[in-house]
Amino acid sequence: MTIEGPPQSALDFAEKNFRPVAVEADLYRWWEQSGFFTPAADNRAKPFVMMLPLPNVTGDLHLGHALGFGGYEDLMARYHRMRGEPTLYMPGTDHAGIIAQVVVENELAKEGITRQQLGREKFLEEMWRWMDHYRPRIEKQLRMLGCSLDWSRPHFTMEPAHQRAVRTHFIRLHEKGHLYRADRIVHWCLRDQTTYSDLEVRHIERTDTLYYVQYPWADPMPPGTPPVIVATTRPETIVADVAVAVHPEDARWKAFVGKEVLVPGVERRVKIIADEAVDPAFGTGALKITPGHDQTDFEIGQRHGLPVLSVIDKRGMMTPAAGPLAGPDREAGRKMMVEKLRASGLLVKEDPITHAIAVHDRCGTVDEPLVLKQWWVRMDRLAPPAIAAVRDGRITLVPKYQEKVYFNWMENIRDWPVSRQIWWGHSIPAWYCRDCDNVIVPDEDAPDPMRCTRCRSDDIYQDPDVLDTWFSSGLWPFSTLGWPDQTPDLKRYYPGSVLETGYDILFFWVARMIMLGLEHMGEIPFDRVYLHGLVRVGSVKMSKSLHNVVSPVEFIEEYGADALRYALVQGIAMGADSQLSQNKLDHARNFANKLWNISRFVLKQVDEHQEAFQGHTADEPPDPQGEAARWIISRTDAAVAEATRLVDGYLFGEYLVALESFIWGELADFYVELAKPLLHGPHATEAVRTLAYVLDRSLRLLHPSMPFLTETIALQLWKRTGKSDSAPSLVVSPWPVAGERDLALEERFSAFIDVVRAVRNLRQEGGLDPSARVKVSLAGETAAVRDLLSQIGDLTHSEVTLAEGGDGAATVVRAIEIRLAAVREQGQDDARLRKDLEEARVMLQRSRELLAKPGFADKAPKEVVEKEKTKLKEREDRVRLLEAELKKRGG
Repeated sequence: MTIEGPPQSALDFAEKNFRPVAVEADLYRWWEQSGFFTPAADNRAKPFVMMLPLPNVTGDLHLGHALGFGGYEDLMARYHRMRGEPTLYMPGTDHAGIIAQVVVENELAKEGITRQQLGREKFLEEMWRWMDHYRPRIEKQLRMLGCSLDWSRPHFTMEPAHQRAVRTHFIRLHEKGHLYRADRIVHWCLRDQTTYSDLEVRHIERTDTLYYVQYPWADPMPPGTPPVIVATTRPETIVADVAVAVHPEDARWKAFVGKEVLVPGVERRVKIIADEAVDPAFGTGALKITPGHDQTDFEIGQRHGLPVLSVIDKRGMMTPAAGPLAGPDREAGRKMMVEKLRASGLLVKEDPITHAIAVHDRCGTVDEPLVLKQWWVRMDRLAPPAIAAVRDGRITLVPKYQEKVYFNWMENIRDWPVSRQIWWGHSIPAWYCRDCDNVIVPDEDAPDPMRCTRCRSDDIYQDPDVLDTWFSSGLWPFSTLGWPDQTPDLKRYYPGSVLETGYDILFFWVARMIMLGLEHMGEIPFDRVYLHGLVRVGSVKMSKSLHNVVSPVEFIEEYGADALRYALVQGIAMGADSQLSQNKLDHARNFANKLWNISRFVLKQVDEHQEAFQGHTADEPPDPQGEAARWIISRTDAAVAEATRLVDGYLFGEYLVALESFIWGELADFYVELAKPLLHGPHATEAVRTLAYVLDRSLRLLHPSMPFLTETIALQLWKRTGKSDSAPSLVVSPWPVAGERDLALEERFSAFIDVVRAVRNLRQEGGLDPSARVKVSLAGETAAVRDLLSQIGDLTHSEVTLAEGGDGAATVVRAIEIRLAAVREQGQDDARLRKDLEEARVMLQRSRELLAKPGFADKAPKEVVEKEKTKLKEREDRVRLLEAELKKRGG
């Protein structure tokens, strides 16, 4: 494929600030059109494969997407691509099932239209119009974020190929006995008129009334027999009670197990049964059993062979089976029952109770458990292999503590209801015969059935329900690669490498992909799962259903994609939640502008010293002789090694902190300043080559997080200096390899940097005019900086000498006493020294505790132990010198 040259930059390097809007769209278009994001089919290297956690087609992206897609995933994709791995970062979108239907229904409601008025066919046309509108918007926003997705392979879960995959998935599970249809209790949403799974339940705290109700004995009991009193928050369901349960070890009730009581309001005789699911501490220890309207009661009922009575229907209305309560809705039914209990003298007392109630997480409607005939997936068959895959290390969850969460849920998993009573989604490939009640599930390659396979009647109909969204998205790692066909892509790219997503969908999606990958492919779908934290608004996660979503578009337009990506990740601990703040965005933009201005300076020097690049390119090590140049190159190698280690270890927040420390704290603040005097003398060639080389390395290291800024600068740098390889873009350029470091030189300059920073702090605290030259004296263990006094003076605008004693502001670093000519009252300086001493003692104590920690000296690497011992010595010296200085002052 012929690659067009990069776009002509609309940015002038005379501009003092980086303007993202001038380059982002053109650069992304060039990257995409050049095919940089599509892995070469003929590359034999092991690929890096990562699937985009398909966003719902329900509106724009939000900051949570920006964090995952731009902050973490694209960082990984660009890093692995630069490491020479054929990288497939697969794009796609999800049809979103219930939430998408709710969104479109809400839009229709604004026009006074319901889906029932439209009818199923026309409503689905409206759904497709919504999809056709928002899919391109979402894809545009992914491009705005800079996500290096392979756009030659876009996918959507309702495409014909995916519909075929879902049909095959259902039929194969059914053939193996993993799918069954049965009357079981489900969560029912009265608003959305559909079932939903345990994972879609949210619990909220609410204060209700706890009613204590007496259940009369069905038969005469001996005098003194205590009454049976049951505590409940749902008196409207009493009319559906089929038993009273107690814990088998509860001494209060043991003697009454097997006896019968009368259900208030309907006078039904029911037994007292014993079951370990009863909590003896709740209420009186006696639990009313209503299998038709409570999950725990249903399970107790199944164990004891109890009948199921349903007294509330799908609309939330009390059914004829409710007897005296039939007719009103469940809330009115509750009030009616309370009045009847009060009138009959069976309402013993009422207490307020604050408890957690279940609501549908999509709309907040209070859950109504109902027993309905649904399709279920047997989890006792699919879960064990998925548990084993994590337990034996074939799949690693990052952070590691998420594995405990995973095991806890997976080992207590219930069967999964996959029917949904909505219109938008994958149709269930099952037909029912009206004549003989036969259930017909066709062979996977067979057409839709026209007749009953048992009685040959043509009076059959397809299940009107659709499948749970997660039932289809669980196939994502292999359905996107052509499954169920055995395609070249499936052979090449399955199993994948990493799955990155929020920890809140570990069970919704990640666990199901693991189960279904093992079931259908016989292999794990990925070997690493990185679970990032949530971007929060206050203490609440961002959610479209909660109407607190913030679009990343406005931030990209104001700050640029790079600054947003950087602000979302920098400094965030692995897996931790975060909040995006104005300070973070401003800091990210300031860092981008700092790198921009370093680059402007370097490019200006390159232009003025073109002879330095005759036969030499920016990305070639310059092999300098000067100490400062050798130091910054050694520190560059340290930055390469550290960045590589941190990205490989999924420590992305630390990776950006470390890079900023190097680029801003060492390259900008020190080497650039040290190089300036050299650019006008015999060492100019060495200095400019070093500047260009370190800039080239820095751009490569930062590219995965800030692709637009780094590409803009790199193209200009290489245009001036050439490049040692043929890669036309940073996107496909090699990741740097760390060279051998000069640790002794690094240590010397580390001391030098500490002294410079200490002098600068003394000047600032003293309120000195930045242009005023001052006198500085150094004493103590100054061997490391003796040959760098002039450089210290240049960087601090001071005259530096080696001298003991004297007056003035003082501090201590690395056992070096630093004294600035008197610039403040002694009392102020003494107060600062006391504060310095307090901090120094804290740091010294930490060193002592670490080295005294059992096993540290034996188990830690030798170099780490030696480093800590050196640090201990420095901290002891600092405390000693600070104490001596304060004692001398009478402090």
